[in-house]
Parts: sequence; C-alpha cells; structure tokens
Amino acid sequence: MTDPSAPPADPSGESSHTAELRLEPVQFIARTDAVVRLGSMMLGAGASAARVRDSMHRAAEAVGIAQLHTRIGMTDLVATTGRGQMFRTRVVEIGRPAVDADRLTHLKRLTNDLAPPTTAASLQERLDAVEQRARRVADPVKILAAALACAAFALLNNGGWQECLAVGIAAGLGQWVRMLLGRIHVNEFLLVFTSALVALGVYLAAAGLLDLAGVPGGQHDAALTSAVLYLVPGFPLVTGALDLARLDLNAGIARVVYACLILLATGTAVWGTAALVGVSVSQTAAPAFDEPVLSIVRLIAGFIGVLGFAALFATPWAIALVAATLGAIANVARLALVDAGTMPAVAAAVAAIAVGFGAFFVSDRMRAARVTLTVPAVLIMVPGAAAYRSIAGVIDGDTLAAIQNGVQAVFVVVALAIGLTVSRVLTEREWSRRRG
Repeated sequence: MTDPSAPPADPSGESSHTAELRLEPVQFIARTDAVVRLGSMMLGAGASAARVRDSMHRAAEAVGIAQLHTRIGMTDLVATTGRGQMFRTRVVEIGRPAVDADRLTHLKRLTNDLAPPTTAASLQERLDAVEQRARRVADPVKILAAALACAAFALLNNGGWQECLAVGIAAGLGQWVRMLLGRIHVNEFLLVFTSALVALGVYLAAAGLLDLAGVPGGQHDAALTSAVLYLVPGFPLVTGALDLARLDLNAGIARVVYACLILLATGTAVWGTAALVGVSVSQTAAPAFDEPVLSIVRLIAGFIGVLGFAALFATPWAIALVAATLGAIANVARLALVDAGTMPAVAAAVAAIAVGFGAFFVSDRMRAARVTLTVPAVLIMVPGAAAYRSIAGVIDGDTLAAIQNGVQAVFVVVALAIGLTVSRVLTEREWSRRRG
C-alpha cells in the first residue's frame, strides 16, 4: 500500500520533490550564494551595515541579480534575491565579533572592481583569494602594538615615563592573555574581564617595582586605567553609532549594546582591582610638560597610539601610517581646543570632522575602506578612561564621579559619531539621502 502523504512519483521514477530540485535554477542559486558570501565576509571583518549593504548591491548588479533585499545585524545577515516569480532567501550567522581591516580593504577593492558581466564562479574565486590571505600582523607585533598604544594613552593622560613603562608592560601581557583565551573560545566577556585583571595586576606590580628601585612615578593611580585601554571596543562603538545615524537600527543597537557590555566587563575589573589594593581611579593627573613641548609630546604620542590600534585591527601599514598622521594632528588640535576652554564634546566633533574630510581626500587614492582610516584615528579620542572611572564610581557609590565621567564619555563618543557623520553627509551622496 502506498503512503498517501508521500509525494507523487515522476514518470521517470523520481519523486516530484527530486524533480523540483532538478528544475531549480542552479545559476541563480550560485549567484545568490556568491553575493551573500561577500556580505558575510564584510560583516565578519567589522564593516558597518551600510557598507555591507552597498557592497552586496554592487555584487548583485555585477552578477546579474535584479532584486536584492537585505536585513543586516551585528552577527547575522538575511538576504533575499529575486528573479521574476522566483526568489531565494539566505540566512548567515557570523559568530564572534572581529575586526580585520586588511580583509575590509581587499573586499572594498574587490567590490569597486566588479562590473557586469561577472560570473558567480569568478566572484567566488576572488573571495577565496581574499579569505586565504596570510595574516599581515603576527602575534608578537599585536602584543607590541597594544603595549605602545596604551603607553601613548598614558602619556596623553599626563603620565610620566615611569607610568608609560609600567602601562606598556601591563598592556602587552594583557593582550597576550587575551589572544590565548581567544584561541580556546572563552566567553567574550570572561575573556575581557580576565585580560583586564591581568593587565591591571601587572601594572600595579610594575609600578611597585619602580618604587622599590627608587624611581617612583607619583601619578600611578591616575594612569591605572590606561593599562586596559586596548580593550576599548572602539570599532563596534564607532560603526554602531554610524549605523544608528543611517537608521540601521538592527545593527547599530546591537553594536552599541555589545560595546557597552565590553566596557562594563572592563570597568568592573578596574573597580575590583582598585578596591582590592586601595587606589583611586577617579584621580586625574596634571600635564607633565609645558608648551610647546606638550603639543609635540601629544603629537608623537597620538601618532604612536593610532598606529598601535591600527596594527591591532590588522590594518595594512600604508593605511595605518596615514590614519596615524590624521589622528595625531586632529587629536593635538582637539586637546588644544579643550585647553583653551572649549567644551570637550565640541572639540571632539571638530576633530572628527577633520578626520572625516582627511579620510575622504586620501581613501580613494589608497583604495582603502574609509572606516579603516577614520576609526583608528578617532579611537585615540574615545574617553575610555572616563568610561571606566564612571563604571567604578557607580559600583563604588561615588555618584558625583560616576555622573561626571559618564556624561563626559557619552557626549564625547556621540560628538565623534556626529563629526564623522557630518563629514560623510557632505562628501558621500548615499549618506545625504534617506534610505528607502
């Protein structure tokens, strides 16, 4: 007896289900898969939702797909392609958030070179070539980059050479622990918390050894938060704010929430360490230099700091050097405005606009993704130390310090996002038009 629920047999002996699969347009499937793979690779490398969407539409046009609708989150992507009465929907999950500026750069160059007619097989081969590229930044270089970036932050936070040395050692070891835990797929927030504890403990130990050696720094408490600034989630924070500016709420809200949770995990480690050893993270240090030496020191420290963060993002060196130049100059101007009495948020917005315009003028010449220039350049301006002090103040019950530092951190980050958005609206046509 035949099962009435079974699909009817085909005259050739195949079930109707198998026959339908054979009738499915294989080329249409292949084109869809290639476009979705491009989008997932860009999203996995840290691109904003707007950039992912634009790149997928370019690829869809190149391979001959007329209709493409996308829904992009922080770690997931839904794409529906259509041709006539037929459509195909693909859902992709990315996994652990990551930033790979080198991959972003090569994917941007790939999409810029796409033009009809491009076959799905050709696009897949080019994506294979990007995916198989060897890592540009070795682990020892990333450890050194974290050490130099945080030491530069300590200098910008008015620390002396003793604090810079202790912070550099601590951040380097903290980054090493971070990479080790990342390889064994430890929970993201436990990874950040553990890495921060290691960095803070090493910093206090190094500072204590310097004191015993007769070279006390005098401002160790004020520089404590600089040791964990390599954990500031600058890329998701900035790209999330840019997503919100484009009303890409699905990706923007997820990125901002993720960044806040990372800050909370790190800030909790800062508070716990400070409470355990009896130091105050609410202290701020006075400048160790006078003008014009102060501006020169800030310029050098800003350049080193941006270059270090760019290396952590695996940015190609030519792009990293340009980003470091843009960020160092803009940051010196920002700090000069603050010293002159300008509100920190206003100074940050002006600096971000300058970085945005600078990136506009050089990104096309370097064939670089604009975000790989702007994010490292403004990351040196993100008040990570103030955010950590605010979290520690909330936990410790120091309401005044928590509010002061928290408001400063929020408004400066918002100002940086506004500055980058204004520069994009004025220089990129798609940013000046409403989505839809």
